Amino acid sequence: MSRIRILPTVSALILTFAVLFGGYQVYKNYELIKPLQQQLSAIHQVLSARIVAGADVPTVLIQLGPVPDLQTTYGAIEGDVTNALGSPVAIVLKDRRTPQLASLFESMSLTLYQGIAQGNYLGMSRQMTALARKAGASCRLTMNGQDIFVTLTKGPAYLYDIVPYAGKSVGVTDQ
Repeated sequence: MSRIRILPTVSALILTFAVLFGGYQVYKNYELIKPLQQQLSAIHQVLSARIVAGADVPTVLIQLGPVPDLQTTYGAIEGDVTNALGSPVAIVLKDRRTPQLASLFESMSLTLYQGIAQGNYLGMSRQMTALARKAGASCRLTMNGQDIFVTLTKGPAYLYDIVPYAGKSVGVTDQ
């Protein structure tokens, strides 16, 4: 009966894991991430797309240019990301916000969250549009079954924010 040698067996095991891990990294990079980045960059308003494959939840960083309809653009981005990477995935939109737009959005947040809490979406939209107009900016709100899409613009600056309002969880479950 032959004896199994420990050192060659452990060495073969380590080498096998290294090859498998390296192969997986190559697959992930060239078959998932690079094609997805190219697919996202093909969307007209996407200036750049970068995917950070973290430990738990991958993050997709999207630099957007001015978009006529944030809801449609985000829907296209989310569809491509979900088809390629599955779910959950964090999508981070980068815009060209100024401190003035950020401050305006912060001051509008009370109206936004009160409208969500009370279910008064039409009144919320009117109030936010009036607040933006008073500050010399424009505000566009759209919504789907789970998110409110906020676009604030003032001159060449623009701010995008997506606010969930209907039981949507981002990478978190209550199990």
